[in-house]
Formats: sequence, C-alpha cells, structure tokens
Amino acid sequence: MIATRHRTDSPPALARPAGFAVRREHRVQVMAALRERPEFNIGRRLLDDHRAYVASIDGIDVAWGWVATATAVISELQSSFDIPKHQRYLWNFVTLSSYRGLGIYPRLLDETVRIESREADRFWVAYAPENHASGAGIHKAGFQTVAQISFDRHGRPALRMLLDDAANPACMLGLPNLAEALAQCWRCVRMGRTVEASCRPDACQCDYQQPLVECA
Repeated sequence: MIATRHRTDSPPALARPAGFAVRREHRVQVMAALRERPEFNIGRRLLDDHRAYVASIDGIDVAWGWVATATAVISELQSSFDIPKHQRYLWNFVTLSSYRGLGIYPRLLDETVRIESREADRFWVAYAPENHASGAGIHKAGFQTVAQISFDRHGRPALRMLLDDAANPACMLGLPNLAEALAQCWRCVRMGRTVEASCRPDACQCDYQQPLVECA
C-alpha cells in the first residue's frame, strides 16, 4: 500500500506526550548504534541524501526513521525509483518494542512532515498490506492510502489505484498501473504463493513484526 499527505492537508489532532521531542540526526555513530548497523551502511544513506529523524522521550531515543529526498528503494518489492523535486519518501521507521502502543509512530511521522514541509510539498510512505499496525499509524498521522502496491499474478511489482481523484504515484514508482487484483500479502508472495493462492486479508496470519512464517 502507499499513502500520501500534502503540506496543505489539515494536520492530525495528536496529543503530544510529556517529554516528547523530534530531531533531525546528522551523526553517523548515533544512527548506526540505534539501527545496529555498520557505520559505513548508515554513512552511505546520508551521502545518498537520506535524512534521519529520531523521536525521544525525556531524552531517551525511542523511535527513528528516514526521509529519502532523491532516490529510494522498496526492498520487499525489489523496486527502486527517483523522487520528484519537492516531494519526499518516508521509510524504515522503527519504534523500540518497549515503547510500542503509545502512539509514538504517528507523532514521529507527523513531526517529520512538519519539519520537511519547509522544503517539500508532498510526502509518501509505503507499507505491506499485512502490516496493519503500520497502516493504522500512518493514517493517524494524516496520510491517506491512495493505491495498492504489491505483486501481480506473475509475481511482478505493480500498482492499483484505490482513489481516482488522488495523487497518482505510478510515475514516481515506475510501476505498471493495473486494474486487476494484486496480492494481499507481500510475505505470501515472497514465500512462493501465487496471487490466487495467497491469504485473504481477513484470514492471513502473517505478522510483519515477526520472522517470516507460513500463513495459516
């Protein structure tokens, strides 16, 4: 799925927790420690014009994410694309497990959009259809899901618009815009299931936060 928010959209009504703050993080060492990744990996992201944002509560870093300004990759779909001028793609947002369920994710998304709105007009964020928690947080942050991005019956990445009058991400993503039904679960397809055999949305037991497992 892919959702969008414009700079002029009405901001969501989100309560701000005590001690909550969001900052843009420039230090490679800090992001490498948070992500438990090599500094080279994080440094490459920054060199490729990805911007890191970190949420903290009472000075403790509890969540973070990235903003792509030039190019981006949706690794699950093996799809790379260029980002138009004055647009942003938000990706790889993580909340520490002990702080999940507190509404930090939508607040971090919202604050990131507010800061980046000084330079950009439209914002995009993608999420797997089986990742219901991520989808809920994205909607709370004022984003509207406008299209389904998934796999077609041949296992190829594709897009299907859900709203006719919405901003169309097909050109940016470089994916074919199809009318046919797409797979409802990215993980099922990655496990070798066909679109027809993949789990129904109301029956899929995939949990995006857990290791890849067989669907019931």
